[in-house]
Parts: sequence; C-alpha cells; structure tokens
Amino acid sequence: MTAVKATRKGRQTDEAFREAARLVFARDGYLNAKISDIAAAAGRSVASFYNYYDTKADLLIALAEEFHAEATQLAVLPYRAGLDGEEALRAAVAGFWRTYARRRGELVGIFQAAMIEGRFRDRWLELRGEAITRIAGSVRAAQADGYCPGVDPVLTASALAAMLEHFCYIWLGQGGEKDVPFDDQRALDALATIWVKAVYWRADSGYQAVLRKTAARAPPSQPRTPRENAPTMSGEALELKTHAMRTKIPTPA
Repeated sequence: MTAVKATRKGRQTDEAFREAARLVFARDGYLNAKISDIAAAAGRSVASFYNYYDTKADLLIALAEEFHAEATQLAVLPYRAGLDGEEALRAAVAGFWRTYARRRGELVGIFQAAMIEGRFRDRWLELRGEAITRIAGSVRAAQADGYCPGVDPVLTASALAAMLEHFCYIWLGQGGEKDVPFDDQRALDALATIWVKAVYWRADSGYQAVLRKTAARAPPSQPRTPRENAPTMSGEALELKTHAMRTKIPTPA
C-alpha cells in the first residue's frame, strides 16, 4: 500500500478517499458508513479502496493522525510566537475549536469508533496521550509561576482535554444543546475562559494554610476495600470546603 501512495496519482487517490470519508462520516456517522459509499463519493472503485486501506477503521486512523498533527501544530504556535501563558492558552483552544469545525465529519467518526473499535481506540489513546503530556507541561509551567497550587498536572490535563473534546462534539458535531441558540464566538469564549480560569488562579494565604495542614495530617495511604472507598469527608476536608465557600479565589478577569 505504501508503494501505491508514493506516486502522484496514488497520493491524489488517497486524498480523494480521505475527503470522501469526511463527507460520508459527517452525513451518515461512522457506524453507518460503508466502504462502498466512501468509494462512490471519491469517484473510485471499492477494489481501489483496498489498495490503500484494509478497513474503514484504518482510514479513520489516518484521518485521526492527520487531525492530531494539525491540532498539535496550532497548539504550540501561540507559545512559539511569544504570547504570554493566558493569551497562548486561549489561542491554542481556539485553534483546536476551529480545526474541529473544519474536520467535523472525521471527529464525529473518531468519537463513535473509539467506543467500539479496540484497535482504533488504542491508537487514539496514544495520540491523546501526547496531547495530555503537552497540556500537563503547561500546567506545571503555570505552577512554577505560582498558579494553581496543589493540583495534579496530569489529571488536570486529562479533565481539560475531555471537556474540550466533548464540548466540541456536542456543539460542532451534534449542533449544540437542545433549545440553546448556537453562537460560535460565545461558545468558544466560554470554553477558553473555563480552561484559563482552571489553570491561572492563585490561592490566598488562608487556602494555602489549609492545604498544608491537610497534607501534613494525611495518613500514609493503605489498601482499601471497595466499601471503604465510599466517599467520606474528613475534618480537614470539611475545613477546606468551608474556607472555599467563604473565600473567592482570585481569578484573571
């Protein structure tokens, strides 16, 4: 298959299959998409399709890797351009949003395929893991400047990435929430603001003192039974929650 794609005509045919897949995935969804429909939309034969891909999952993996490369490039560009942390973060989120909007069909397919195709899910998690590592690095950089003390960078990165992906899926892939008017700029602004405020906040002295006190009193972790894993609230946690309710943590405007 690599040899077939190496020629100019082969690259043109491959791109025709990719573009056709975007259209078919957007129209029918990944689960209902047929290779024959993709081939027809590309103006090629089904036999020709199999010269390039073994399955539609293989084609979707190629599209996912293409999306990942473009999204990564747009994510790092604001930082290389010298924007400060908050401006760069907003620009990176906007880049992902607009890339998702352009590639809506394949991203909807990715969301669906990740739930049922084991091989595809594994590859998508590998790609996603690269993004998590990059986001966690930006959280650590913010912490080095005194922001978001005490949060776990990797778990924070995972949570933010999940919010970004699913928000884009709902608003760009599914048309938004029911009975809520869609406004591209307002949706993007809400998304970017939540992300920025999740990272670029500083704790006041009282909040920091409670964190230190809680960490100092925390017993060594011990194996727990499933029943013991039921949520409980310690005195320190209650104190922390009470303080948080009484004190508004400063956040960027």
